[in-house]
Amino acid sequence: MKEQQITAWLTLCMTPRLSGVRLQKILEFLSPQQLLSLSKKELFSLKFTEPQVRFLTATSNQSVDKCLEWANKDGNHLLIAEDKETYPPLLKEIPSFPPVLFVQGEVTTLCSTQVGIVGSRNSSQDGLYITRQFSSQLTKVGVTITSGLALGVDGHAHQACLEQNGKTIAVLGSGFDFLYPKQHKSLAQRIKENGALVSEFPPFYPPRAYNFPRRNRIISGLSVGVLVVEAAQKSGSLITARFALEQGRDVYAVPGSVLNPNAAGCNQLLRDGAVLVRDAQDIVHEINGLVNWSSTIQQEAALSLPPSVEKGEQREQTETGNQPILDLLGERPVAVDFLAERAHLPVNQVMMQLLELELQGIVASVVGGYIRLRGS
Repeated sequence: MKEQQITAWLTLCMTPRLSGVRLQKILEFLSPQQLLSLSKKELFSLKFTEPQVRFLTATSNQSVDKCLEWANKDGNHLLIAEDKETYPPLLKEIPSFPPVLFVQGEVTTLCSTQVGIVGSRNSSQDGLYITRQFSSQLTKVGVTITSGLALGVDGHAHQACLEQNGKTIAVLGSGFDFLYPKQHKSLAQRIKENGALVSEFPPFYPPRAYNFPRRNRIISGLSVGVLVVEAAQKSGSLITARFALEQGRDVYAVPGSVLNPNAAGCNQLLRDGAVLVRDAQDIVHEINGLVNWSSTIQQEAALSLPPSVEKGEQREQTETGNQPILDLLGERPVAVDFLAERAHLPVNQVMMQLLELELQGIVASVVGGYIRLRGS
């Protein structure tokens, strides 16, 4: 695609206070290049504000130039909605699809069969274990795992997929220069090497609270269905589920105890008609044969507690240097400051060890600190 076309799309997308709904209506009648060729008088007649007209008629734009400079670097890709060869067709079907996508990694991954996995940032031990089981089994049958790189369920979904040498996509709520959360910087690097990082925000755009609901519509828009593992009554994961329903995608939910506040959102989804799933096989059946399901994997798919042999293996894989920290953790949350004091280590070193253990699925970040996961 010519740089002139890309420049036009970027200019339109970065026009101040231009809503996605209005942008979609404009694109029904005018291409970005046609719009930029209009005079100030014509733009005002289309109800553009003075700041918007000034932005659209500027001879050069620093923000656009920065995006073009970013796109010219190795490993970076800028996808435009009108490019049928690279832009994911499933995402193009949703209302208010992002006209521009910034991508790092394998662009072709965005067109693969994907299932979104979302859930609580403060998930229970069982929730994290269930997440890893679903992600691993779906990966084994060729499904790409798509999530939001957040702490808790998102991070474990990505990690479990990578452990199976699968493809995973992380949709960001910020630009690439402001990776969030910072604890997942190394995880993001692995995702970039075995899938893709995706954002609709320019690289220099920082994380904002209102970015993440927008991010959620892309997670569901890329996926054939969305699995909600654990979600409180007012969880952001329910926003993703609502987007999925509006986009005509399947919503799967794992049932939970009525005594678990983190299960309240999933139980409500099930009351409202979401598909109850007990294992990955249930999801694959709903996908209707888009991926293959082998008898061997079918036998492995049922959720169960890890056998004692696997527990032993997991202990052996834990780096010796992390053992003092691990010995201080149990089912109750332990604060990082307390761990640093008891282990006689600097806080930053403790954080690095905790991150390594979390990526191995041995510990989890919860409200109040860190806990040791069951079977580790």
